Amino acid sequence: MAPFYMHNKLRGLEQSLLDPLEDPAFTHALLERICDFLYAQHRRMFEACDGLIDIAQVTDDLGSQTGPLIGMETYETFYAPHHARFIALCHEFGIKVFHHDDGSCRMFLPKLTAMGIDILNPIQWTCPGMDRSELKQAFGRKVCFHGGVENQRILPFGTPDDVRAEVCRCIDTLGQDGTGYILAPCHNLQSITPVANILAMYDEAWQYGRQS
Repeated sequence: MAPFYMHNKLRGLEQSLLDPLEDPAFTHALLERICDFLYAQHRRMFEACDGLIDIAQVTDDLGSQTGPLIGMETYETFYAPHHARFIALCHEFGIKVFHHDDGSCRMFLPKLTAMGIDILNPIQWTCPGMDRSELKQAFGRKVCFHGGVENQRILPFGTPDDVRAEVCRCIDTLGQDGTGYILAPCHNLQSITPVANILAMYDEAWQYGRQS
């Protein structure tokens, strides 16, 4: 359930960024049609599988490598209300909410955590505002962090020792006090990632994680 992403797919990224500014009424109508369908679809699935689903995604990519893709006012006006009702729907069925949000999404996190997301992915800590220690301090009691292991430089181009050191840093920050962290790459493993580095990541997670 991703209203911003679906808006991007239907209208193209450039036009979807312009829509709220050029034609707010159309944007509201479009998002209501999209999200009413998604809400009804997921309610039927949750009813059919009641008690069998642990986690569902209420997600969106609101951040880029350098900053947010949209302003906070635009988010709160057009997209946050739909996120809120999707989150409430999941919680109605006892389902944890997994929120995937690439890049620099720090600006949106107070709103998203207040709405009730349970898991935050992927923690691209090299992006502005995404410092791991600060995120843990600010939101560590509200969400479980998922991801964090840097996959643009360290995993594809580092050595196995570099990867092991990165795993330890993630556990020490995002998993501080042994709470609220699921170790994983900060996005999909890239096809150029050496197998030795992948094995080092999971082996170190197992070895160091047991000690932490």
